[in-house]
Amino acid sequence: MGILNKLSHQDDIANLFGFGATITSGRWMLHILSWLENLIFGTGNASLPLFNGIISILCVGLTCALLIDLLKIRSKVFQVLMSCLMISFPVMAVLFSYMFTSHPYMIGLFMMALCAYLICKETPWWVKVPAIMLGSASIGIYQAFIPVLLAILLIYNIMKLIDEEDLRAFWWRAAIQVACTVGVILVYFVANRFFLNKFGLELSSYQGIDQMGVMSIATFLKRLGRAYLLFFFPAKNTGADMYPGTLQTLYWIMLTANGMLAVCWILKATGSSLLRALLLAALFALVPLACNFIYIMSEDVHGLMVFGQVLQTVLLIAQLDKWESVSTTGKQIIFLAASILLATTSMMYARFDNQCYLKDTLQQQEATSYYTTLITQIKSMPGYQPDTEVAFVNDLTLTDPTIYDLEEMSFIRLNMFGHNTTEYIHYYKEVFMQKWCGFNANWYWGEDLETWPEVQKMPEYPADGSIQIVRNILIVKF
Repeated sequence: MGILNKLSHQDDIANLFGFGATITSGRWMLHILSWLENLIFGTGNASLPLFNGIISILCVGLTCALLIDLLKIRSKVFQVLMSCLMISFPVMAVLFSYMFTSHPYMIGLFMMALCAYLICKETPWWVKVPAIMLGSASIGIYQAFIPVLLAILLIYNIMKLIDEEDLRAFWWRAAIQVACTVGVILVYFVANRFFLNKFGLELSSYQGIDQMGVMSIATFLKRLGRAYLLFFFPAKNTGADMYPGTLQTLYWIMLTANGMLAVCWILKATGSSLLRALLLAALFALVPLACNFIYIMSEDVHGLMVFGQVLQTVLLIAQLDKWESVSTTGKQIIFLAASILLATTSMMYARFDNQCYLKDTLQQQEATSYYTTLITQIKSMPGYQPDTEVAFVNDLTLTDPTIYDLEEMSFIRLNMFGHNTTEYIHYYKEVFMQKWCGFNANWYWGEDLETWPEVQKMPEYPADGSIQIVRNILIVKF
C-alpha cells in the first residue's frame, strides 16, 4: 500500500516537491543529494511513491546483502527471513509516510552499512578512508544512522569472538574500529560546520538538533538508563511504539532467545578462555546500548529514528545461523522453531504496516472531504471574490465534533500515524487545501483576529455563522 498509493501525511504534505530541512538540520549530505537529483533529472524533487519506494527497498536489500556477507550467514532461510524482517520493520512504514525523502534516507542506510562493512573487513589502511567518508555522509543524511554503525560493529565483534578468533587480533581490530568511528563523527562535524558557514546558517533547535549529544553527566546517566529500559520494555503509546499487541510478546520471545544463545556462547568460551568469556559478556551487555543509542543522542525520539532496533533481530539470526553450524543437539527443532518465530514476526510487522497505511488512507480521504466542504462554504459566502483574503481563527485548537477520529485504530501511536483525524486535518491545512483540493486562496497573515469584537461573537465551525466576512477578510472561526 505504501508504494502503490500516494499517501501524504504531515511533513509530506508540505514537501511534495522538496527534501525538507537539510543544512539547518545538520543534514548537509541530504542537501547534496537534493542537488544531485535536480541535476540528474532536471525536473526537481518530488514525493513519488513507486519510484522513491523501489529505490528505498533496493537499498534495504543491498544493506541485507552486506550484513549477510559480513556476518557469514549461511542459511538461505535465514537470509530470506532477515530481508523480510528488515523491509517489514515498522520503521519502513514511517519512512514511506516521509516518501519525499525516503530514498535518500535508505541510501544513507546503505552507505552506513557499507561503511561498517569496509571498517570490519581486513583491507588496506587506505580503504578505511572512504569508509569514514561514507559513514560521515550517512550521518549527514540522517543522524539516526549512528546506532546502525555501532550495532553492526558490535555484532561483528561478537561473532568473531564466538569464532574463537585470536584475542590479539581482536584488540587490534577493535582499536581500528574505534579510531574509524571517531573519524566518522569528526568528519561529519567538520563538514557540518563547513556547510553552515558557507550558507551563513545555524542549526535548528527543532527536536533538539542543535543540542544533540550535548548533555550533563546527570542527563547522560538518565538517558543511559532509558536506553536500556526501552530495549527490554519498548516504548508504548508513543511515536516510537513499534510493537503493539502481539508484536510485544514476539519481541520478548526474540530477546529471550538472543539472551539464551548469548549465555550458551559465554559458557562455551569459559572452557577455553576466561578473558574471551568476559569479553563476550561485555559485548552482549552493550547490545541494548548500541541498538538504542538514539536515546542517548536525543531526548525526543520518534519512529523514524529507531532503525537501530532491527539490529537485535540481525544478532539473533547471526547467532542462530552460527548455532546451526556448530551444534548437533536439537538442531532441526531449534531451526524450525526459530524460522517460525521470525516468519511470524515478519508477517505481523507487515500486517501492522498495512494497518498504518489504512489509517493514513482513511484520514487523507476524510481530510479531503472535510476541506472540500469547507472550500465550498467559503466560495458560497455572499461577497466572496477570488482575491478576498481568507483567515483561520483558533485553528490551533480545532475541536469539531463532526470529525470521525477512527477510534478503532487508536492503538496505532507510531509517529506520523499516531495522530487522530482531527490532528491530521489540522496539520498543514492551508498547504493541504492548495495541493490536494486545488484551493489557491489569498491567505491573510496579518495581525491576530481573535481580539476583534465581531470575531469573538462568532460561533465555532461548523456551526452556522462560523464563516463570515469581517472588515473585508473572510474568517473561519474554529
